[in-house]
Amino acid sequence: MTGYFLSMNHLVQLEENLPNLAPVDDPEVARMIRSARGVVMPRGATEKRYRKIVGLAPNRFPNLDARYQYSGKTKQAMLFRCLEVRHPKTIVYPSPQSVVDAEGTTLPLAYPFVLKGDAGGGGSAVFPVTSRDDLLNGLARLPEEAPLLLQQWVEHGGMDLRVVVVGAKMVSYFRVGGGNFHNNACRGGRIRPEIFPELQHSGLAAVARFCQLTGINLAGFDLMFPDDGPPVFIEINYNFGRKGLGGTPGFRKLFREAVEWWQRGIAYPIS
Repeated sequence: MTGYFLSMNHLVQLEENLPNLAPVDDPEVARMIRSARGVVMPRGATEKRYRKIVGLAPNRFPNLDARYQYSGKTKQAMLFRCLEVRHPKTIVYPSPQSVVDAEGTTLPLAYPFVLKGDAGGGGSAVFPVTSRDDLLNGLARLPEEAPLLLQQWVEHGGMDLRVVVVGAKMVSYFRVGGGNFHNNACRGGRIRPEIFPELQHSGLAAVARFCQLTGINLAGFDLMFPDDGPPVFIEINYNFGRKGLGGTPGFRKLFREAVEWWQRGIAYPIS
């Protein structure tokens, strides 16, 4: 096969390279993208910029189609439902006020449950709700005009499984909380890659199947195991922490390895 691979990402140098912010509307830039066998996408590209590059480069890494089509936690819940993967019962509301209005009559979930804003990483917009006061306090901290969701409480034993997907590569580890609701590493959760290998194997297989169905190949998945059944998909994080990957150097190594696999035609995990 003729042609070259083009990188627009400073983490990877290939046969041809363009700056992260190279103007896609420039005829020469557009020609280079269109003529490439594949393009490593620029970091932090807006949806508009991403779509422009996709229009010129059908073969690209990473594939962010699902990130933009199902942006936010409310649309992720819809994606989980569409693919019929196991996930908590979820009710989406258009705004905090709509929850207040519904609470005046009856809510579809009994306490305790989880309140989540549509956006926000590191658990910043995720609140445990055990009472009406918890609910009202959480709602007051969310944007007035943004959607949100109420989610069934999942008994997770104080831990969840993070599965990071970078192309065909996957890394998994449990995040164990310090007795608090949140298990996030940025909130003091301990990273334990060595525990419960059989559950990790189950989680890795479930995420690999999910990625093959959706085309996702750069994300961090959060899973829980409340019982002996399949893992429960909680959410997908596209801006995930790197502590469990060995920090920034570990992530960069993983990313470069994933690009090498993608160049060989293997862009997704294999279950």
